[in-house]
Amino acid sequence: MLRRLFAAAVLVAAIFAVLVVSGTVKFDRSSLSVSVGSGSSNGAGDVKRTAKATRSVALGAVPAPITEASGLAASSDNPGVVWTHNDSGGGASLYALGRRAQLKATLPLSGALNIDWEDIARGPGPAGGADWLYAADIGDNDAVRSSIRVYRTAEPNLSGFADGAQLAPSPTTSVELIYPDGARDAEALIVDPKSNDLFLITKRESRSRVYRAAAPAFAAERITLSFVRELSYGDVVGADACPNGRTVLVKRYFALDAYSGPSVAAALAATPSPRLLEAEPQGEAIAANPKCTGYYTLSEGVAQQLIRYSR
Repeated sequence: MLRRLFAAAVLVAAIFAVLVVSGTVKFDRSSLSVSVGSGSSNGAGDVKRTAKATRSVALGAVPAPITEASGLAASSDNPGVVWTHNDSGGGASLYALGRRAQLKATLPLSGALNIDWEDIARGPGPAGGADWLYAADIGDNDAVRSSIRVYRTAEPNLSGFADGAQLAPSPTTSVELIYPDGARDAEALIVDPKSNDLFLITKRESRSRVYRAAAPAFAAERITLSFVRELSYGDVVGADACPNGRTVLVKRYFALDAYSGPSVAAALAATPSPRLLEAEPQGEAIAANPKCTGYYTLSEGVAQQLIRYSR
C-alpha cells in the first residue's frame, strides 16, 4: 500500500512539474497562490502578447494638477512612463507619470485648445521612427459640436530631466473631424499603428458606434468620418491598441474587453474576451503597455491610483 501511494505521489508531482514548466500552472509567490492559465492554440507567448492580465498593483497616487485624468498612453521610448491629461476645462498640456505615479514632466501643447479632451494615444509620426502622442478633443456631452479635433505632437525624450520638469511648449498639428450622421459624444481614440488610421468609439448610445478617419495627414484638414460598425454594448469610455495593431482594449466603467485580429478594424469585428479590471471611482483611462503583455488604468478624481496590470 505504501509503495502504491508513494508511486502515485511521484506521478502527481511529475505531472505538476510539467505543467509549471509549460506555463499552464503559475505560482504567485507573493500570495502563495496558484493560477491556471487558459492556454492558447498559438502558444503561451501569443497569450502574453494580448494584454492578458492576472494581477494588478497600485503604483501610487497621481499628484496635482492631474485631477480629471481622462486618457492614458504608455510610452515606448521612455521606459516606465505613461502620459495622461485632464478632462474639459484643463490646460492644453500632457503629463508624464513615472513608475511610482510621480509627475515626471509637464508638456504644454502649442497651438492646442482643450475644449473636452477625452483620450490620448500613441501612434506613428509623420516620418515614421519614434511614436508621437495624439490628444483627442472629442468629448461632446450634449452632442452639439459641429466638429471635433485630434492634435498630434512629437513625444520628447525625458532622459536627463529631473522629476517635475516643465518642458518647453511642443508644436502640434491637428485634424478636424466631422461625423457623417450628426454630432456625438466620444471618449475613446485608437490610432492604428500600421495604417495610421484614427478610430473613434462613441459613448452614449446603447450600442457604441465605431467611426474611422483614414490616415489623415494632420495638415489642419477637415475630414468626414466613416461609420464602421456598432459594438454589442454602450458606455465606452476609453480604448487603446497594442503596438502590433492586433489587440485592441475597449473600456467601460465596470468592464474591460480585448479584441484580437490581424488589424485594428478586423479586431473590432471579432468576439471580445474580458480582461481584469479593478473597481475605480470614475475610471475612463486605459493604455496597453508597449509589449502588449499588460496595461494601465487611471480614474478621474484627486489623488487617484495609477494601476498596472500584468500576468
